[in-house]
Amino acid sequence: MKKVFLILIMIVPLLATSCSNDTDPVPASSSGKIGFYATAPKSSRAASTTTATLNNFVVYAFTNTSVVMNGVTVSRDGGSWTYSPLVYWPALPVDFYAVSPETVANNEKPSDGSNSISKVECGDTDLLYAVALDQVESPAPVALTFRHAMSKVSLMLSSTSNRYSIEVYHVSLNNISLWGDFSFPETDTSDSTGDGTWGNLSDLKSVLVYYSDLDTNPSLLSITPRDLTEGNLNMSFFIPQPLSPLTYSSGAGFSGSYMQIDCVVKDKLTGEKVWPNEHTPDYLLVAHSECGRMVFPLSTPAVTEWRQGYSYIYNVEINSTYSVDTIEFAPTVTDYVVSTPF
Repeated sequence: MKKVFLILIMIVPLLATSCSNDTDPVPASSSGKIGFYATAPKSSRAASTTTATLNNFVVYAFTNTSVVMNGVTVSRDGGSWTYSPLVYWPALPVDFYAVSPETVANNEKPSDGSNSISKVECGDTDLLYAVALDQVESPAPVALTFRHAMSKVSLMLSSTSNRYSIEVYHVSLNNISLWGDFSFPETDTSDSTGDGTWGNLSDLKSVLVYYSDLDTNPSLLSITPRDLTEGNLNMSFFIPQPLSPLTYSSGAGFSGSYMQIDCVVKDKLTGEKVWPNEHTPDYLLVAHSECGRMVFPLSTPAVTEWRQGYSYIYNVEINSTYSVDTIEFAPTVTDYVVSTPF
């Protein structure tokens, strides 16, 4: 019987929506305080930050001669934004840089005008950034258009098999960079070219994104896809980076960018374990475990990198016992349609 494993990859760009926010900033030769109007991208995933869920951001501001704001936290207070002490407009144009959430700003930050954040890590934090350059005093607040700096990755696992039950114990992403340095763009983030850049990516590592509690309560796949990246480890946001093709050699094992699913396949009628079994090659066995490993690529001809501001949804449907020689992939790419900003 032919065994088919289907991976559908959908690229979902997270784009901007609108909503208002007010805030204050800086001392100088003006009586007007600085206010902010902030917008964040509309998201297809509930875990991503939107304008409605943006609760705080940290602002840095510079003229060409001085620091105007040095890590000032601006917090939501009902329908407005507050911070203390108040800061007023200087006589010179001001460049504003903002980052959210506040916890990310605890990294090495642009307080010296270097406009970068060092060693941002993968995890459950949706990093947003905004840039507004050459701003001068105006009755209107400073408009901060936030963008997503990270890539969001979702691993949706399911099974529609009437014959087999799939028990998932661990899921990992392999040969990826877990942290990097983020640099703000040199243009306003309201511009189409206002993307930041990533550099100094860490060496390639493996990261566990799901595990069953004490290996005694595996996730049993069902017909309804389940996002295991939003499970007990909350690993959803990753450093944008290139992805390399999955390969295997007897000497080096698996290489390239890939996901690994440690699982057991059982017969639904008898409860007997049918995979892994005595015919399963050693390189598909998980040491000190009854599990076998299923390996799937993160890279396809259509998806060769994780880009900032994009959400990558990997749909993995497992309907049979595992055989490397009989895996088939059917990748599709679908754009997320953003509703009209309000």
